[in-house]
Amino acid sequence: MKGQRVLVGAAVLGLLLVLAVGLTQAQEPGPENDTLAESEVEAEMNDIVPIQGRLTDASSHPLTGTYSITFSIYDQEEGGTALCTDTDGVQVANGLFSAELDFCTGEDIDGRQLWLGVKVGSDPEMEPRQGIYAVPYAWSLRPGAAIKGELDDPILYVYNTGSGTGLWGTSVTGTGVHGSSGDDAGVYGYSLLGVGVHADSLSGAAIAADGTGIITSTASSYLWISGNGLRPYRQNDSTIIDMDTIGGAKIYRGASAVNKNVMLPIAIPGPLYGQDVTVSHLTIYWVGDTTFDAISAVLLRRQTGVCSSSSCYVNILYDSTDHGCEDVVYPTGCSLNYDLTSNNELTAGSGILYLTLELAFESDLSWIEIGGVRLTLEHD
Repeated sequence: MKGQRVLVGAAVLGLLLVLAVGLTQAQEPGPENDTLAESEVEAEMNDIVPIQGRLTDASSHPLTGTYSITFSIYDQEEGGTALCTDTDGVQVANGLFSAELDFCTGEDIDGRQLWLGVKVGSDPEMEPRQGIYAVPYAWSLRPGAAIKGELDDPILYVYNTGSGTGLWGTSVTGTGVHGSSGDDAGVYGYSLLGVGVHADSLSGAAIAADGTGIITSTASSYLWISGNGLRPYRQNDSTIIDMDTIGGAKIYRGASAVNKNVMLPIAIPGPLYGQDVTVSHLTIYWVGDTTFDAISAVLLRRQTGVCSSSSCYVNILYDSTDHGCEDVVYPTGCSLNYDLTSNNELTAGSGILYLTLELAFESDLSWIEIGGVRLTLEHD
């Protein structure tokens, strides 16, 4: 089959990109080809490169019949290995044919400069390969492109109706996705059920805040404080505090038959990632030996200075109600819950929090166990 010639026009009928190819001249699409192209555009585009061309012999006489034609796409003009190749038995009528190259994917045709190679039968691949070029409007979607406009709506909308990722950004050494804004969010993520914005990194920062360094969030955080941190109010108190091996502490009153105070210091970073922290809720997990072993008062304060007077602290919570939780009735323990509304915002000038529990005991042998404390933190 030596000496054959082919004039080819190729168009990638995709959602975002159109390619035009010609070996020696562009083949004008006819009305039939326009109708075919429209009928093949479905709700989701296929990875198909339609190719139309004209096949002649060495004397430029048009051929008719079925010919084996191999189409290949390369990322270099000469040599190299084809990115994708497709061989089909192509029907040729009076020199004209239509074929589909359907072995290429988005990883092959990804915006870089490509060339089309054509081989008929056992003949060598024709030379030179033909460059595949984007139509002008597709330039805004090739690597390094800029999409620019002045709109109230999104300038680029990506919507995935399946379970995959709507927009994926990655970089070998640089930033995967970078967003900037004059007075609003540079990158905004929203999700009804899943993750609004997901960040992952193998070595560097998954999420970094430049400029002011503020990372804001409307989600609550939780701080757990072990009961192992409890200590007597005074050094000479007869209170006995035994630590357990799961983070709690069992407290006995000792010989002195009075209520005993125990203290639990709480250190919280505030602000956190540039945001002030609001302590919105306190939960105490505990249980008593008998019905007469009780938490008779709860006091949560915030330090404002270093002194022993009332001018160096503010009260966040004070509850003087007796609370019981008998072990036989509540073998897994009880919780005391408090919503906090006063003096509960932690700024750069705030001091440490400290929790005081006043405990009442039935006898010197009865006990109260404090499993731990949980604080709810609000950031925005």
